[in-house]
Amino acid sequence: MFGRVVVGTWLAVASFACREERPRLVVLVSIDTLRADHLGLYGYERPTSPALDALSLESAVFEQAMSSSPWTLPAHATLLTGLYPGRHGLTSHERYLESSLTTLAQLFSQAGYRTAAVVNSHNLGPEFGLDRGFQQYRYVEERVERREPSTEITDQAMEWVKGGGERPLFLFLHYYDVHSDYVSLPEHETEFLRPYPGIADGSTAQLADHREGKVSLSASDAPNLIDRYDAGIRQMDAEIGRFLEFLRERGLWEDALFVLTSDHGEEFFEHGGVLHGQTQYQEVIRVPLLIKGPGVPHGRRVPTPVSLVDIAPTLLERAGIAVPEGLDGTDVAPLWSEGDRELEARYLFSEADHNNVEHDITRSVRYKNLKLHFNRLSREYRIYDLSRDPAELEELSAEREQAFAALSERLERFMASEKVEAPVRTLSEEEIEKLRSLGYLR
Repeated sequence: MFGRVVVGTWLAVASFACREERPRLVVLVSIDTLRADHLGLYGYERPTSPALDALSLESAVFEQAMSSSPWTLPAHATLLTGLYPGRHGLTSHERYLESSLTTLAQLFSQAGYRTAAVVNSHNLGPEFGLDRGFQQYRYVEERVERREPSTEITDQAMEWVKGGGERPLFLFLHYYDVHSDYVSLPEHETEFLRPYPGIADGSTAQLADHREGKVSLSASDAPNLIDRYDAGIRQMDAEIGRFLEFLRERGLWEDALFVLTSDHGEEFFEHGGVLHGQTQYQEVIRVPLLIKGPGVPHGRRVPTPVSLVDIAPTLLERAGIAVPEGLDGTDVAPLWSEGDRELEARYLFSEADHNNVEHDITRSVRYKNLKLHFNRLSREYRIYDLSRDPAELEELSAEREQAFAALSERLERFMASEKVEAPVRTLSEEEIEKLRSLGYLR
């Protein structure tokens, strides 16, 4: 149904015909809080992403990639395990990854790869167990008032690549630049910010205060928030471009397997909210996904919906590593190699919200272009047809009775499936204050 919970250590066995065929460099990049629809390659009119737009011409571009959760910790746990949040259990800051669950880094390490990661969020700190399997793991502390680009992330990645050696390298990079506070260097803000007389400053503190009713913002402030957000994307894009140029200069780019995605997007009053974490609407759930590498056709556009759960098995297959049984995702290579056919039974789920009245209230399930939202406290369902209403403004439950019944039944089965209770951890006072400053705790 949704796969069994995998226990024990998975034995990763290389399945490639000859050793030279597997990529010697595998890079997975996650850009925190990056909406797909604010990039040129997804049709955005502002010049936020020249480097990523150029990368898309060498990649398979997934036009409808979904996150498994609207916030960082559970989404990244999905990215690194191939499991939905309910099955890896990392759905709050009071949990850490169950030791019986194996990570992508462990599988690459067992297959003979060097494994290294440099991350830029407390949500990816070693406290949560997502460092498991990485032989080198560096957490660069995020600062909400940070204005400069995350050069430390790129510089560290370059050093590990320069380290070379006989073994191939699996490298995970995480950039926090686009996350609030929405601040960047003056050169980027000058390019994107328009005259604005209001009070919005793009800070996490002010946006969180708005959520709490302590500050009054409205949709009239959204253009300024978007300007600030877009300037941050442009700054991030330049940093990614610097890393790509480094790989080209060293002759590593042509044969590298390179995947770029995000954990979630961001709200700008589309459905009345700001920041992320509380809803399952497309502005938060739809993320970019680009895959470039040997055998991947350049410029291939894939309209079929896919999910973050698919990235782990897809990477493993491309690296010639046996994919463990029980993952929730699947290898999506057939979508770029065999045309736009549907992968069988592709119901895609999202869950594990936070900062609502309780955690983990909202759910969504998508099948083709139909998407169902569910609130487990109010028992309210809403259904949308994304082909004609991508902004999810026209609720269709009454006129799509058969589809509604099928999606709601499938979502109920998903919620009733076997779940993992991740081990509990205790937050220190210092960590609580840190999470409050970042907008993750009230």
